[in-house]
Amino acid sequence: MDNEKNKVSFGSIAKGILNAITKIFMVVIGVFKNETFIYILKRVGRSFITLVFLMMAVISLIRAIPDKQLYDISVYSRLAGQSVAVAESYKAKQLFKYGRYDIDGNPISLIQTIGQYLYWMSPIPKSVPIAWDLNYDHPIEFWQGTIFLGISMDSNQPVGDVLKERIGISMFISLTSVFFIYLLGYPLGVSMAKKPGGTVDKIGGAFIVLNYAIPALVFFLLMNNILGRPDGPFGFANFTYFYQADRPITLFPAIFSIVFLSIPGTALWVRRFMVDELSNDYVKFARSKGLSETRIMYTHVLKNAMVPLIRNIPAVFIVSIIGSYFVEMIWLIPGTGNLMVSALRAARPNVPIIQGLTVVYSLLSMTAFLLGDVATALYDPRVKLVRKKGDI
Repeated sequence: MDNEKNKVSFGSIAKGILNAITKIFMVVIGVFKNETFIYILKRVGRSFITLVFLMMAVISLIRAIPDKQLYDISVYSRLAGQSVAVAESYKAKQLFKYGRYDIDGNPISLIQTIGQYLYWMSPIPKSVPIAWDLNYDHPIEFWQGTIFLGISMDSNQPVGDVLKERIGISMFISLTSVFFIYLLGYPLGVSMAKKPGGTVDKIGGAFIVLNYAIPALVFFLLMNNILGRPDGPFGFANFTYFYQADRPITLFPAIFSIVFLSIPGTALWVRRFMVDELSNDYVKFARSKGLSETRIMYTHVLKNAMVPLIRNIPAVFIVSIIGSYFVEMIWLIPGTGNLMVSALRAARPNVPIIQGLTVVYSLLSMTAFLLGDVATALYDPRVKLVRKKGDI
């Protein structure tokens, strides 16, 4: 009897496991038959191919920089006066840092450079030497991880670590600014659209025109002077001219400046969209049913106006990572906004930063476009990611 009970129990367990595996298998098959999932896979595949070609183009352009711009000519000339071999050794070591020569002093071809960078970018565990002894004979430090973006020429840190250190403050500034831009810009645009040509619309229009007339850089410098001056009208707040890490309040001038200059664009866009929507047939039908203007505006028109907002949310997140160059430069904020510019303007270009940021920003941009399309389709059922037969 015990053996029969054991057989029954084992049989039930085996049957249950088989049924579970079958269900999982059917779910997987169903997912791969889903047109939206297939669309996303295709977009990811195309983005990957685009990213590879972009990396090849960027590396090729960087390789067009003459070797003489990547090392100190005066040092080379001084060493050449003593020994040509020593001078050539100095040159080889400097060009090794830029991936032009290998550790033995032999030139590396463009194809080899591209292949090496593709290997670094591949999401597989790897160990990359990042520090060598004084004679460049043996590596003394290795980077361990999956995706390697190179070593910054300025700080000798991995590019990924440089981004991690700077990305937080840029995201905080940008996301906080966007929150207040939408919080203030959308209601202003809706109020202007309620009565085109009315008092609110005229006041809002004047604000938008005056705002657009002020150059952004001039406004940033003006706000830095007005809000940061200790003996000025806002001296009691002690905002100071520059950002202080231990005093988050010093970020207020930068955030205020971004919000003030960005509200008009958001409000103008919302107003134009909603004025166009008010002339559509569904609005006329709602009015004929006796619905109030307020209900029509907030229940129907504003809901449609939210579609582009939903679509732009991923892009806003990406922009927050990139940061703002002028804002971070004026208020001396250690964010990501000036990384690319500083790398390009250096006496000797910081090639790993340029390559790494180009790849990261491109990948994030592609991801933002994809997530924006998916978010729009989820929010608005009228939007279809996949066109079916018979659709116009």
